[in-house]
Amino acid sequence: MAFNRSNLSRSFILAFASLVLADIPGIDRRDSIAELEHILVDNGGYNAAPFFAAVSPCSNYAGFAEGGPNQGEQTSAQWVRFAFHDFVTADVAAGTGGLDASLGFEAARKENMGLFVDDTMEFLADSVSAYLGTADHVALAVLLAVASCGAHPQAIPLRVGRIDATQAGPAGVPGPFDPLEPTLARFAKAGFAANETIALTACGHSLGRVHHSNFPEIVDASAVSATNLDGGVAFDSTPAAVDSNVMTEYLNGTNGQGGPLVTSSNIAARSDLRLYSSDNNATIKALSQTFAQTCSALFEKMLNTVPRSVSLSDPVTPQTWKVTNLIYDISDDGSVRIEGLFRYLKTGDVAAPDTVSYTTISSAPSTKHDSNGVVGTGTSLFGNTTYWSFEGAIASPGTTSLSFQGVEYPLNDEILLLSAQSNITGDVIRIKAASATSITGGLGSANAILYVPVAQEGSRAVRISQVTVPLTQFATAGNYTLYQGMARVENTDNVIAKVVLGDKESQT
Repeated sequence: MAFNRSNLSRSFILAFASLVLADIPGIDRRDSIAELEHILVDNGGYNAAPFFAAVSPCSNYAGFAEGGPNQGEQTSAQWVRFAFHDFVTADVAAGTGGLDASLGFEAARKENMGLFVDDTMEFLADSVSAYLGTADHVALAVLLAVASCGAHPQAIPLRVGRIDATQAGPAGVPGPFDPLEPTLARFAKAGFAANETIALTACGHSLGRVHHSNFPEIVDASAVSATNLDGGVAFDSTPAAVDSNVMTEYLNGTNGQGGPLVTSSNIAARSDLRLYSSDNNATIKALSQTFAQTCSALFEKMLNTVPRSVSLSDPVTPQTWKVTNLIYDISDDGSVRIEGLFRYLKTGDVAAPDTVSYTTISSAPSTKHDSNGVVGTGTSLFGNTTYWSFEGAIASPGTTSLSFQGVEYPLNDEILLLSAQSNITGDVIRIKAASATSITGGLGSANAILYVPVAQEGSRAVRISQVTVPLTQFATAGNYTLYQGMARVENTDNVIAKVVLGDKESQT
């Protein structure tokens, strides 16, 4: 949730969270789902997440190498490769490994050579918070990459709840020089049958290139040029499209004939050829006819390969109507106001209205309101978005929800994090909060909990550090008691906060 952004140079997200399905203790899974849905849907224009632009067009390179667009790299292919390398060392029988972002600790291994690990980690770090960790971001990155490259945006159902690793996982990512049997055994340990192994490899190799900078024994220096500094050679004639060309060109012996891992003059490096031909090309022939459906299913299986201790959510789907950026404020006389945004995702013929009518539901008579006019529009893989701002007083304490367009959004005005009155100066966060005086007595001390993304040794991925901020009473306002506190933190980007008073806490 945006926190006084007009006065801040950094983002500070104030969550109203409860202990429900917590992946990070104290963070409501509902907030994680809302964050993933936002990045998935808000691709361009007003309130857009910067994620999709990194892989649009599909050929784009959004990494950090000095050569920029001349590096010969492709971010969409990097993101798919990252997920592949991260998941494949899973041991499903033991219930360990899988998509857990442990690859961030493994960039120096020879099996992970290239820019893709550090490029991906550095890009994702700007977005990771307690709402959505690195591993969930990787899953989202794969979907956005393949959607930008031509796949249907709903082809891979996305779930949240992955838990980021805090150390390296086992080595063993299959490489170009590995014999067939160990490669199949490695995938089998990760839960993939031989035909699935062949198909997943071909699906992934629909994108991107093999680079001389990583594999000079496979791609010679003639591939290097002023606009291809890493010397990338594509797997097929359409390296910036998720399509069946890598299979049909291999089967027909046309164009790149399946790419360098099929045709390399270094026979030991023909790992794709060993895989594809291991069943007399039966899987590749079938895949060329069912490419989209099969690849989507295998990508989904890859992304959902997680440790046994992890419980993933149901699939997250785009919401037609949504409340976002909701904040509370309180005046000196105790009047409580809310403000935020309504978002409409237009996927059909129903035009966006001029304003949005909504009702605040309370123990007093419910009150009807109208939003302000349209404040912005945006683009999405799923349609177009329209945003309206709204603000208004609510009957407090006692307001329980906001109802609009068939959506009921829960409100809790017993404990309020006062976003508009809180601020960040340098590395100091100052919190103001309020609680209904009627519930304050006997609940004990009040605290703010900050969830701070911080650097961790050995990985470019961030970890989430919890900081407890004692809050002290400093005034009253009508039926509310006011609190304040401050803390110095290591980082102020993407901080999540909530307020806890005894066994009660603020909620979304």
